[in-house]
Amino acid sequence: MCGRYTLYHDEEDLTTLFELDTFEPVRRYNIAPTQVVPIVRAADGARERLDARWGLLPRWVKDPSTFKTLLFNARAETAAEKPSFRDAMRRNRCAVPASGFYEWAKRDGTKRPHHVVRRDGAPMILAGLYAVHPEVGATFAVLTTSPNARMQEIHDRMPVILEPGDLERWLDPRNDDTEALADLLQPIASEELELYEVGKGVGNA
Repeated sequence: MCGRYTLYHDEEDLTTLFELDTFEPVRRYNIAPTQVVPIVRAADGARERLDARWGLLPRWVKDPSTFKTLLFNARAETAAEKPSFRDAMRRNRCAVPASGFYEWAKRDGTKRPHHVVRRDGAPMILAGLYAVHPEVGATFAVLTTSPNARMQEIHDRMPVILEPGDLERWLDPRNDDTEALADLLQPIASEELELYEVGKGVGNA
């Protein structure tokens, strides 16, 4: 599961990673579902930043007010089969820029939040799915997978974290064979991540 994340890297880091001309910095230390944040998608043979609400709303929903499920995560193993995600999995894959994400470890009967970041200090590329609803606009979900050995100590799920070299293949809407993308949806190696315990106020903000 991924229910909170951060984005605080500067413009140069983000434009270089995502090969964009500009990327106005977003200093956010506690991003939560329903908030509007940037994603990156393929458009007309290039990449573009798009502001989107975290919580995917499928295009086929006629009345958004009646759709009460907040789809902020999608299981990578089943997304291609689920009605809410299968079209996006084929054609509307996106990248979610992040500096890190929060996860809660239960120790001594108490849940303790940890901030998970890349060991090399680079921004994270979270694999996402997006949809553009005619009434609500752009929305997205973060894909999750089984945990690596390090994350398994904390939770039974973790976000799919892409490497920069995988980004072109992931975003290209011509790659509509979802089975051929399965290798990108594996957990990142444990040695690529660092975990830091943080204050409990994260879950209340």
